[in-house]
Amino acid sequence: MRIALDTMGGDNAPEETLSGALLAVEKGWLKPEEILLVGPLERIQNWLREKGMESSTFSFEAPEMVSAGSFPILEANQVVAMDDAPIQALRQKPQSSLRLGFESIRRGFAGAIVSAGNTGAVVAHAVTLLKSLKGVRRPGIAVTIEGEAGPFTVIDVGANIQPKPVHLLHYGIMGSCLSQEAHGVDQPRVGLLNIGGEAGKGNTLAKEVQGLFQETDLNFKGNIEGQEVFLGVCDVIVTEGFVGNVLLKLSEGLSTHLLHVVQEELAKAGVSKETMKEALSAIWRRVDYSEYGGALLLGVEGVVTICHGRSDRRAISNAIGLAKRATELEIARKISERIAKNSEISSEKEPKS
Repeated sequence: MRIALDTMGGDNAPEETLSGALLAVEKGWLKPEEILLVGPLERIQNWLREKGMESSTFSFEAPEMVSAGSFPILEANQVVAMDDAPIQALRQKPQSSLRLGFESIRRGFAGAIVSAGNTGAVVAHAVTLLKSLKGVRRPGIAVTIEGEAGPFTVIDVGANIQPKPVHLLHYGIMGSCLSQEAHGVDQPRVGLLNIGGEAGKGNTLAKEVQGLFQETDLNFKGNIEGQEVFLGVCDVIVTEGFVGNVLLKLSEGLSTHLLHVVQEELAKAGVSKETMKEALSAIWRRVDYSEYGGALLLGVEGVVTICHGRSDRRAISNAIGLAKRATELEIARKISERIAKNSEISSEKEPKS
């Protein structure tokens, strides 16, 4: 078990990403030598030294030089900025912390990567440097959200904004597998986000996907509308990346706004700050994105965890925990098995090259 951490990814890098790694160790989830810190060598060494932590220099040529109890550091002298074009970053920054983090997986020195950096660049690096799982045409980003009936999964939230029917079919299969393995749902209910609940609703893409889902062994519940997303009617919600990303960010913004409104109204009603803090903190834990830490990019070999750009140390540590669990559960292998089981349906609708 070794997880590569892109220490320079995110708005608060590298202090919060490094603090997240330290927090994951303090929680007992991983040992220091199991978290590969990828970034500027001297800066990371100095930060660890200030925290009283040991470090080792890691290289692909001599990986055995890492000492027990010390954080291995893979030196990276370039940074992928949040506004960098994904493909440009891939081609023009071969020594970036993101690129070398993926290289550590490709070369077999890590099984997972965690990054709060440029999402488009993370996806581009994953697709280019890692092998796709057999049978999977496009990877999808699966995010876990807390709803009325507990956690549910939305896939895709930004990796593929122009999907074909077979891509959405695979998202349903991958999301169902994740829900079953990670959240313990026996027969995950899969729904297709659409403009109406009736069969046959939606555009051509949505109509074709409905037909494909009905041919699988998935527990497909049909179309669901936007107002049903948080009500617990489905364990997995399938959508195209454009709509999924809007849904995710709208949900984050709305939950923050509503908490502010509640806080203002409680203050007007004379509720004490102590009572308010206790009540709202319990609510915030249910809607806080950092509770789950990040989203998994499903469909590629290895575990890729994408964090929110503004992730703090708690979010980073939880993302590391998520990557660890996904690795231990062998999510990628199990997805491959489920895709193979439905290969006949997929192959009939494969886009011609």
